[in-house]
Amino acid sequence: MSKFEVLIDFGSKNLRLGVFDNKFECIYSSKIKIEKNSQIKSAENCLKDLVRDAEKQLTTHLDNVNILYDSSKFYSVDLSIKKNFDQATFVDKHYSSLIDEANFIISENNFKDQVIHIVINNIIIDNNQKLEAISNNIKTKSLILNLKFICLNKSLIYEISSIFKKNNLNISNIYCASYVKTFFYQKVLKMKNNFIFLDIGYERTSALIFNNNKFDFFNSINLGGNSITKDISKILKLDIEFSELLKIKYNKNENEIFFDNKNLDDINLYSEITKKKISIDLLKQVIEARVDEIIELAINKNNYFKNIDTSDKPSIIFIGDGSKLISNNSNFKTKNNFSEFIYYEENASKICEAGFAYKQSEESHLTQEKKRAKKVGFFEGFFNFFSK
Repeated sequence: MSKFEVLIDFGSKNLRLGVFDNKFECIYSSKIKIEKNSQIKSAENCLKDLVRDAEKQLTTHLDNVNILYDSSKFYSVDLSIKKNFDQATFVDKHYSSLIDEANFIISENNFKDQVIHIVINNIIIDNNQKLEAISNNIKTKSLILNLKFICLNKSLIYEISSIFKKNNLNISNIYCASYVKTFFYQKVLKMKNNFIFLDIGYERTSALIFNNNKFDFFNSINLGGNSITKDISKILKLDIEFSELLKIKYNKNENEIFFDNKNLDDINLYSEITKKKISIDLLKQVIEARVDEIIELAINKNNYFKNIDTSDKPSIIFIGDGSKLISNNSNFKTKNNFSEFIYYEENASKICEAGFAYKQSEESHLTQEKKRAKKVGFFEGFFNFFSK
């Protein structure tokens, strides 16, 4: 049995691992790139290498892991549930059972999916009094909970679990990476009032909107950094590998990079750009157009965003590997919808730290036991296989 807490960010393009000791300190972190993300075997091999390297460094066997995962198939459901009492009773005696009842309702009506996160947005007693936290000395004749559930398909969870089992790893908890990161980063950045996190991944983008510091909206679309690479390849008539390299090197210091004659990744990018007659202005336009579309689809065109009060424009915080290519000099058409663009730098250690911090939070305990994998019977396994 490992004496460490292990977090693995299981991405489509990169795997990140962080190990924490009993003093809550990160003692090891690493990252590995999946070259062929479309092949499950490649992900399995990368996971094996990632874990084995960690075990060698730590001289111990890792068995139980907590997973951060993202997919455009994540979705959220809102539910408000109320309980009336014949006479005033202590709130804390009914709080947990009301959450369980709400969770049961969501699970029964979304039986193909599993609840990954339960978020309590409001606790209301006696119809109009809001509580910031549960106390053991407050009585009420009514209790209302406004909850948000983040869910994921069970068959997809089963596939992920299978990959880890083949590497002799047991998943203790699986979390939505985008949500867990924003849960942590908003505290680090000390964000207040209205703000939006836009997490641009490899093949999906997740938008998380916070209104009056409450997690209010979640949306995930199947467009990401790889969509930008494909656009560059198609419009500039370049192969995918070189298009990916161009995209990576196009960042906040693009002028220094494009006009530096030094070799980058064994390719003299300056001479290649000159030889291929690549228009830097066109490259910039392609990237900006696709990022604008991602913002439109993930945020602006959604009915929720259209209905909120935009007189106080929210800040937008870009996270995820796909956001690294966004330049401070970018000319986005969607920029006027936001008060400011913020670019938050991430690394393997910071992402895993976010996962670890969430696991220690009170909110994680709402679903920690419910999310533990149950033994799958024959008929449930049969159903999961054909419901993919």
